[in-house]
Order: sequence, then structure tokens, then C-alpha cells
Amino acid sequence: MGIEGQLKIALRMRDGRVEAVDIGSSRPVHASRVLQGRSVDEALGMLPMLFTICGTAQSCAGVRACEQALGWRPSARLEGLRDALVRLETVREHLWRILLDWPGFLDEAPQPNGMSEMLALHKALRQALIRGGDPFRIATVAGAQVTPVPAPLLERLQLTLARAVFGMDPADWLDIEHPSTLSKWAVEGVTVAARLIDRVEGRGWSDLGRCRVAALPPLEHTPLDSLRWSDAFVERPSWFDDSCETSCLTRVESPLLGRLGERHGNGLLVRLVARLTELARLAGGLCPGEGTVVHGDGHNPGIGHSIAARGQLLHRVKLNGERVAAYQILAPTEWNFHPRGVVARSLAGVAGTREQMEQQARLLINAIDLCVSYELSID
Repeated sequence: MGIEGQLKIALRMRDGRVEAVDIGSSRPVHASRVLQGRSVDEALGMLPMLFTICGTAQSCAGVRACEQALGWRPSARLEGLRDALVRLETVREHLWRILLDWPGFLDEAPQPNGMSEMLALHKALRQALIRGGDPFRIATVAGAQVTPVPAPLLERLQLTLARAVFGMDPADWLDIEHPSTLSKWAVEGVTVAARLIDRVEGRGWSDLGRCRVAALPPLEHTPLDSLRWSDAFVERPSWFDDSCETSCLTRVESPLLGRLGERHGNGLLVRLVARLTELARLAGGLCPGEGTVVHGDGHNPGIGHSIAARGQLLHRVKLNGERVAAYQILAPTEWNFHPRGVVARSLAGVAGTREQMEQQARLLINAIDLCVSYELSID
């Protein structure tokens, strides 16, 4: 087992229904303590090696936390470049799910060739974006150059997504505004994404996992130093005593999602469509713009924020001079897989035969998304 750890999710049944959902975690949520005593530069260099899942988002939150603690203020263009790199990483993470996981729910083979193509393209796009220097190191703040992304690479991305995911130009897919049009696209079954949507609708699982759960508000504009940064809070966070959700669904809106939400709430179909919607939008939004500078005021401890693929990510660093005295990370998995969080509430609605319940549970876990492996048991 790597540093990411594992989740154990158990459904306890009675009379064919879920009586209770137990979620246990061996995630080393305090692994960032290994950064204590390191210089800021050393700590930032170690982050993407320690946390290989969403390493770009981790680096982004980390450098922002350190900048705040040091009183360094990056330019809006540098912040825009960082955001573009995080968005690029999110494209890759969405494609991991769609091309490698979704086929299994259809008894189809994964699509490693398509994923390999996307990984090569991801590497080329990333290299094009960071030609001016590593934007996640303090030394880069003053002199980083933001370079445009070559148009041919962006065109390749659009064409690849059209072929592998949408069966059409992603921008055209975003023009789908009505559930009936979505169903027509799904029935045609040109891609694995379309076929999974059709399967979910055909089995009557569109409402699956529907539950009441509050969305975690955007934290970059919140006085984050007021949060209770205890070990217990990092392990099981809450917002005004509620276990909130932070995910793709909580940050994406569209006319189609609005209409689907009126019918199915936050059920499985809406979650799948939210992932596709964000992917299509991100594919057209990788050119760096100007980001919002919300830190750099010299507040120590410093707190950095980024929008990772699976939700909002926070890093909190306390410095002693230019060395790390304390380091904490609050990841989206701790919100979403909280014992009373959105996953537990969603899984309470699975029903049917044992085989059906297992497939429903795995679909929901995949749709809400977690960054580590898990074991599922049904008793």
C-alpha cells in the first residue's frame, strides 16, 4: 500500500435494504508532517512526489500557502497559469475514470490505448505551459513567464475527446440542453460515455444515490484561518457541524444539469453528466488567463487553496523563518468519504440483488470519486 492508503466501505443489510454504511480509512492524512523542518523549497519539491494523485493541485495549494506565510504576492498571470495547469490535470483525471473505469460497468474492456494517447498529449500540453519555469516554486514568483499554448495541441485535444468521449465536438455536446436530447445521444451509443448513460437510464438508476447534502462553499474567499485546524478536524472535517460535499457536481452548472437536477436531484445520472460537462468545458479553457490573487498578505500560518479534480484542497503551513514548523493538508476525500458524508448517504439508497447492489455501490463511489483504492463489503 502506498502513501495514499485505502478506504473500507461496508454496507450492512436487513431485508434487502441498507441498514447502515460504515466507512473506515487508513489514509495517512497527517503524512505532510514529514515536511516539518524542511526548507520551503525542499517542501514544495517533495509535495508532488509524496502525493502523486493530483500532484499539480497539491503543488498549487502548497505554494500558495507558503507565499501567504512569507508575504510573497504572485502576479495574476502567474496565478492564471497555475489554475490552467490544475485544470489540465483535472482533464486527465476525468479521462482516467471515463476511459479506464466506465467500460467495466458495461462489461467492456478498458481503453488503455486511448488513455495512453491522452497521457502523451497531457505531457505535451504541460510542457508547453511551463516553458517559462516551474510556477509552483517560490523562486519563480518574480520572473515566471506565461507562454501561450500552441493551437495544434489544443486542436488535438478537442479531436481526441470528440472521438473517445463525446462522439462529436465537445463544444457541440455542451449545446445539449434537454434530457430528451441527452437520451438520444446516449441511445446512439457511439462512445463508452454514451453507452453508460444509456445503461443507467435503461435500468432506472438515474435517481440512484439521491440524497440531501449541502455543498461545501467556495473556500478561497472564506477566512480559512478561522477553521478548527485540529488533527480531528483534518481527519473528519465539517462545516457548521455538517458533512458537506465538494466534487465535480458541486462546482458545475448548465441548463442540462439544471433540468436533470429537477428530476433526479444529485442522483447517479446527474453526477455522470456533471463529469462530462466539466470535461468538455475544461478542454476549451486551458489557455492561461489572469487568476485571482487571494493570498500573499504575510499571514503565518499561511493557507493555500486549489480546485483539485475531486474537490477543494487546502494546505496550511506554519513557518519558522523559511523552514516548515507545521504542515497540514485537508483533502476532498475527507469531506466526501466522511462517515456521515455524501458517499455514506448515497449508498444508503442502493437496493436489489446482492449483485445489483454491488454494481450500484461501485458506480456511486466512482461517480463521486476518490483518490485511493477501496474495499467494498456487503453483509
